[in-house]
Amino acid sequence: MPSVDRTFYVPISVDPSALKIPIVLREPSLTADNLGHKTWGASYMLAKRLPLLLHNLPFLQSQGLRERALHSTPKSNNAQGGISIPSPHILELGAGTGLVGIAAASTFCANVDLTDLPDICGNLAFNAFRNQELTTSHGGSLTTFPLDWSDSPSPETVLDKKYDLIVAADPLYSPDHPIMLANTIAKYLNIKSSSRVIIELPLREAYKPEINHFREIMERAGLNVISEGEEVGYDDWGNGNQEVQCWWGIWAWGNPVR
Repeated sequence: MPSVDRTFYVPISVDPSALKIPIVLREPSLTADNLGHKTWGASYMLAKRLPLLLHNLPFLQSQGLRERALHSTPKSNNAQGGISIPSPHILELGAGTGLVGIAAASTFCANVDLTDLPDICGNLAFNAFRNQELTTSHGGSLTTFPLDWSDSPSPETVLDKKYDLIVAADPLYSPDHPIMLANTIAKYLNIKSSSRVIIELPLREAYKPEINHFREIMERAGLNVISEGEEVGYDDWGNGNQEVQCWWGIWAWGNPVR
């Protein structure tokens, strides 16, 4: 498949009449070893779902950002009434083309670090730069980093910070990924009752063991699902759209209160 530019229209407000923002992404030629160069259906579904999850993100309320995030007008992180409002810090794992992270920065007025393997980060950085002005106009910011989930990463693929929210879409492609992903989440998620993890996973038959294993490891790490659901989207693969059933879940530390 040749390199293409694609535009994804994403809501950043719960207001159904609000305009959607256009996120333009470059997708380089796709090869079997660079699946992160494609924007998969689970990413688009999660990007569109983010405004609906605001009530499950208490760190937005504690930082005074929820009201701004509920409105679709351009936002600013400048001081309001003489009080500077801090922005939440969000990490996207396995960001690929960056759709979810770019949407999260605009929806949540957030500083988002988009991360993936080094050979994916070149295109990821290109897409972040292309959408930086759009994101800034809605109170967010974007940075890209290489991040290795393995037990022995090189120093340049390790981050020295913690996050209020970690997001990922369609990140499981091998039997090794569940424990690697769960360990990376536990390493970088702030240990606060308000911290959250949002994951969207396609329910492909071949990867159901990995999904079940991932959920088990997350629970053992002390992270529990506080909200979940299923939805149907499409992967535009080959000659047409292929329907894909996806599961989304939100995790929090400790015993959740529904």
